[in-house]
Amino acid sequence: MGSRADRSARESRLASGWTVEEGPGSVEPELVPDAPEEAVEVTDVDGREELVPARQLGAGMLVALGIIGGLYLLYTVVWFSWAKFYTDAMHDQWVVTMGSFGAVMQTILFWIAPFAPALWFLSAVVLNRGAQVRRLLLWLLVGAILVVPLPVFAGGN
Repeated sequence: MGSRADRSARESRLASGWTVEEGPGSVEPELVPDAPEEAVEVTDVDGREELVPARQLGAGMLVALGIIGGLYLLYTVVWFSWAKFYTDAMHDQWVVTMGSFGAVMQTILFWIAPFAPALWFLSAVVLNRGAQVRRLLLWLLVGAILVVPLPVFAGGN
């Protein structure tokens, strides 16, 4: 075991998320929790800065995001299955009717389409990060209509 001098020379450690700051008019520093940069907003109120907690999503909106995200994931799976179906069933016909270049471009188009739902969901969430919750929900619902897998309704060839 080390001597008392060794222990006092050692730097003290604080629990994660805490810093030591000097309190107003006190000799002893006080412990205050660290706030992540994204979790708080600094506002200027009457010449002094004040930390205001950032707005968080409510439980209902998180459930709605989960349900809508699941719908988008389902769309992605359906788009992939239809891309495979059309590529397997129609590739020879595409080569005859559109030529080699047209068949390659059509195949690329069918394999890019499944990424549209995931891209829409991520774009809507990122681009509406600071906006009202209604706006985010509106964009997600518009996307749920726009990226619906249409081949399901058209039937297979």
